[in-house]
Amino acid sequence: YNKSTRPAHCGRVSYLDACVVEEKSDEHEEIGERRFCAEEPLPPGKFIKFSNNTGYWDESHLDETLLRFTLFTFEATGGYLMLTDLQGVKVGSDFVLTDPAVLCNEILRFGRTNLGEKFMKRCMASTKAHMKEQGWM
Repeated sequence: YNKSTRPAHCGRVSYLDACVVEEKSDEHEEIGERRFCAEEPLPPGKFIKFSNNTGYWDESHLDETLLRFTLFTFEATGGYLMLTDLQGVKVGSDFVLTDPAVLCNEILRFGRTNLGEKFMKRCMASTKAHMKEQGWM
C-alpha cells in the first residue's frame, strides 16, 4: 500500500512484528503448564479499534488512509483476501497497526477470524459506502 498509488495526503500503514513471551511461574510449572502470550510493543498514543471483520467502522475515527488500505488489500490480491479488524495507534498521519484479521474466500485459511467470502463482501460494501459518504471515492 505504501508504495502503491496511495494519495500523497494519505498516511502510511505499518504492522508491528509480534514476539512470543513465556510467563515464568512456579505455580504453573509445578503442574506441567507453560503460559505464552503474544506481545507487541506499540508506540505511545491512544489505542483505537478502527474496524472489525464484519464490516463495522468506528465512525468517530474514520480515516481515508485506512479505508483505502482495506480496499487496496482486496484489489491487490484480485479479491482473494483482505485485511480487516484494523486496530492500533495513529502517529501523525501514519498508522501502526497490530493483530489484523485476514478475510479470505478460502474459509479454512487464516484461522477463526476468517469469516469468508460473505463477510468480505460485507466489508467491501461498508468500506466503499463510507468512502462515498465522505467524498473520498
